[in-house]
Amino acid sequence: MNYHFGFSWKGLIIFLLPMIPNIFYFLTPASDISGKNANSHLILDVLEHGSQAIFFFLLIFVVRKQASEMRCPYIIGMAIMLIFYYGLWILYFTGNANSIIFLGMAVLPVVYFILAEIWLQNYLAIIPTVLFGIVHVINTYLSIAN
Repeated sequence: MNYHFGFSWKGLIIFLLPMIPNIFYFLTPASDISGKNANSHLILDVLEHGSQAIFFFLLIFVVRKQASEMRCPYIIGMAIMLIFYYGLWILYFTGNANSIIFLGMAVLPVVYFILAEIWLQNYLAIIPTVLFGIVHVINTYLSIAN
């Protein structure tokens, strides 16, 4: 499958773009449900963060020898997912968050990453990203349900 270890600037940028709102999140005082169930889902947390680390590694350090086109439907889809994701963060920061917003904040970046992995033809990263997405949505749901 023409994969090799290297460094992908595209992969790094793709990973960092959805992380921008998290910088603001960590700089603002906690005022949401995120701290309620800290460490109450240890197995889910390990699966979530482990799969996230794996797809992060694969996205950035496993590279296809073929170049990805800059103009394609995947880029448009990624941009749409990212814009909606940022919009949900704006709703969160303005105090307009509800369970639908939180679930959207869990789903949209996963769709964004899967589209990016397809665009980069990094199909190895899709499996841990899907696992991350499933567990991330479950963790989010459990956090807002309590």
